[in-house]
Amino acid sequence: MKTPEEKKKPKVGIPRALHYYKFYPFWKKLLEELDTEIVLSPPTNKKIVEEGVSHGFGELCIPLKVYYGHVMKLIEEHPDLDYLFVPRYVSEVKEAYFCPKFLSLPDVIKIIEGVPKLLTLEVNVKEFPISFSVIEMAKELGKSRTKALDAYEKAEKYFEKYQEFLRDGAPVNYALRLVNKDKPFKLPKKREEKEVRLLLLGHPYNLFDKFINLDFQKKLRERDVEVLTIENLPEWIYKTPVIVNKKLRNYWGHEEELMQAVRYFLNEGRNRIDGVIFLVSFACGPDSLISELIMRDLKTRKIPFLEITMDEHSGEAGMLTRIESFVEMIKRKKKKLRARSEGKPKKEQIRIS
Repeated sequence: MKTPEEKKKPKVGIPRALHYYKFYPFWKKLLEELDTEIVLSPPTNKKIVEEGVSHGFGELCIPLKVYYGHVMKLIEEHPDLDYLFVPRYVSEVKEAYFCPKFLSLPDVIKIIEGVPKLLTLEVNVKEFPISFSVIEMAKELGKSRTKALDAYEKAEKYFEKYQEFLRDGAPVNYALRLVNKDKPFKLPKKREEKEVRLLLLGHPYNLFDKFINLDFQKKLRERDVEVLTIENLPEWIYKTPVIVNKKLRNYWGHEEELMQAVRYFLNEGRNRIDGVIFLVSFACGPDSLISELIMRDLKTRKIPFLEITMDEHSGEAGMLTRIESFVEMIKRKKKKLRARSEGKPKKEQIRIS
């Protein structure tokens, strides 16, 4: 039974979509330290997708349509929500921006019929520190500046531990389950070494929403594939920007991270993977732009590359065929290389008397 203090906590709904897959541990810790009760929408399902598609317009990518669906689900199942948490991510680093559709998300969501009052955290480090936004958000919740800064500091430390856990090799969905259950970060039992190791590229909401990507990573594991994502890579590889050429510079934040990861595997980590798969949302402009650059660079190192485009009409049969063909091609290639190295005649030793 809830205490009187717990009953007074404002209920804050969080859609399990978009930035949830990247920033949720930070949000959860921050909001809990500000004495709120968090209500998560359920994992994506068919009804949520259908709701999102019916409320979104045709030009939207599937992740945004899914976000609409999660908002509708929260409104339907939790009419007693005090707030809906819809952050505005503009820039996380000074040199890059988020997708324009994400920038306008609070403005679009607040006009949905029946939506509760929005609780917004604006992340725009080009203009002001995140702590400024935390203080403003805390004011809305009736909390002091001191309380806000203390909550922010604790959330930052928790998020750093979470990211370190991912770099140690923890799968994102496994780590998020621990976050939701308030359990300590403990690595799962190490799986047996797989025959093939692939880098799976893409936005977190494409890679880790199992309904949208038809549980893509499970399909790879069933085919004896070990999956790496950019969250599992060393922190230092993201410190230096990628220069495409003297005249061209990428200004999209997440796409920059994807290219930095690929750069690592073209150089220091070259022998750590056997190929790359890029999961892309249909109608995502930034992804389609960098996909061509990534494919070109991987081709110079003869690293196999596969791009798979997803939308609400994606079928399992076609995806399975492409996965199987790609993985089998890599296995044949590795088998040939092994046979070649094992069958190489040993060089005669020349004795110097």
